[in-house]
Amino acid sequence: MGAAIGSGIFATPGEAARHLSSSWTILLVWVAAGVITLLQTLVTAELATRFPKAGGEYQYLKEAYGEFAGFFFGWSFVVFILGGGAGTIAALFGGFAAELAGIESAWASPMFGCAAVAAVVIVNAAGLRAGAVTQNTLTIAKVAALVGIAAGAIVIAGRWTPAPNEGTAAATGEGWMSAFFMAMLPVFWSYTGATDSAKLAEETRDVRRALPRALCGSALALTAVYVLYNYALLCAVPPGVMAGKRSVPSLVFERAGVGYLGNLLLGISALVCLGAVSSTILANVRVMFAMARDGLAPRMFGHMSEGQSPIAALVLGGALACAFVVNRSFEQILRIYFMASTVLFGLAYLSLIVFRRRERGGAPSTDVFRLPAGPWIAGGLVILEAALAVNIVMADFRNGTRDSLWTLAFLAAMAVFYVVWKRMGWGRAELPGQ
Repeated sequence: MGAAIGSGIFATPGEAARHLSSSWTILLVWVAAGVITLLQTLVTAELATRFPKAGGEYQYLKEAYGEFAGFFFGWSFVVFILGGGAGTIAALFGGFAAELAGIESAWASPMFGCAAVAAVVIVNAAGLRAGAVTQNTLTIAKVAALVGIAAGAIVIAGRWTPAPNEGTAAATGEGWMSAFFMAMLPVFWSYTGATDSAKLAEETRDVRRALPRALCGSALALTAVYVLYNYALLCAVPPGVMAGKRSVPSLVFERAGVGYLGNLLLGISALVCLGAVSSTILANVRVMFAMARDGLAPRMFGHMSEGQSPIAALVLGGALACAFVVNRSFEQILRIYFMASTVLFGLAYLSLIVFRRRERGGAPSTDVFRLPAGPWIAGGLVILEAALAVNIVMADFRNGTRDSLWTLAFLAAMAVFYVVWKRMGWGRAELPGQ
């Protein structure tokens, strides 16, 4: 939940309203995204209990398709999902912090964003327990902040039903289905990270019971919080007014004549982003740690400190996040992130079908959480990821940008890098007892 509750919940309500003019349709988007996230967590729960090792999806792909797939996924994941994901949130944190500090310089936002990443790396380097305590505290604070904003919106609105329309959503020339799909894209960002705890399976007690409960419980709780939060905002501000606004909560209080609360909301926004950066790095560095143990990354990334912290992997993840923050804006990093994630997670969901086919005719393991209709659900998620990828490429061409193509080119380069890695003999799997 800490990974998911981040920049998206402030940046996406206005983006959804840009495409949809009905309050109930907007709420339906949030529910639909929550249902899809729940299906993703269920598929991930089966995969994680099959292979309860550090690294999550990296382990599933390596077992399903072989070492090459593990190498391809692992390095691509570290760059785009760890670095790009943390960088996306840090970029928005930098914007909130710069505005809060009243600094308009172009360097302020990247500076604050990189400072947040550095602080998170230092805290998590102190050990898993310190990082977990910090993360849990920030998550509780974030949920409380969202509940407080929602309650404030209801009080200001003085009503319990969505506000009547005052204008229309931006004219985009989209049909209803296209508009619904486009509105769902930014909403998905708010749910991103809901499966991150699967990467900590190796460090989880009673993984078969605990992990499915944690994953599914997080998805259900996130959906409830997000739907109620957006319902409260829609009671105070209709879709036509919130369309395209960067921070709908600020708009709510400005319309009520209490705009002086803007700095408080900025502080809350920064806190939410900081917590999301922390949880994103805390879970995702385990992928690099797992790769190093398998000889697919330099061995230094596989060493844990006495406090159970992969310090070298933390530093690498922080450096990649800062590189994204310095070179791209929030919107640009977000598009790059989703382009890579459609390929990487599509392959991960497909691996469940591979495992189910392998065990045909044999007795399934009783130690695995088995998802009813798992192959069908996984296949549907693969199709969804492919549709998202096509949509991102088309949107890039309409906007005259090429970041999605550069992302695909980097992914292709990973295949070449694997051949070089093997021929040069870099990396060596960790030997038993070392």
